[in-house]
Amino acid sequence: MTTIRIANFEDIATIHAMTQAAYAEYRTILPHSSVWQKTPELIAAEMKLGSILLCVINGKIVASVRCHIKQGFVYVHRLAVLPAYRRQGLGSLLMQAVEELACELNLYQVRLELRVAQPENRHFYQKLGYKLGEISAYLPDGKPRSYWMSKKLTAVKN
Repeated sequence: MTTIRIANFEDIATIHAMTQAAYAEYRTILPHSSVWQKTPELIAAEMKLGSILLCVINGKIVASVRCHIKQGFVYVHRLAVLPAYRRQGLGSLLMQAVEELACELNLYQVRLELRVAQPENRHFYQKLGYKLGEISAYLPDGKPRSYWMSKKLTAVKN
């Protein structure tokens, strides 16, 4: 059984281990992701800025995404799916849950930063309706490091 739920503080150690495992294959990609500097304590601090949504299958946390509530939008980062559970629609399921959460909060835009070094992620988000925006950060040599992506949401009318 697959469920999506909001993480609680008891989940932090599992979230940390799962995220490290999900990002392991990207460890050598330059520039390095800040995921390797995240500790369980930093994850706990992030939980105070918003929510971490979890995808749980048969009691096991297999994917997560972090959502920070900003003025006028929800900022999403650190979408992570364990390798054995990829290509099953779990990332899309989590992003749909993010969008539903945003609408519940009367925030009708979701934004994220996309690392140039991982072009496959751009295609994933574009399939979900996210639009590529301006450069958000540069490398020391002046090349783009990351771009903004965003999606405008519409309110569901009852």
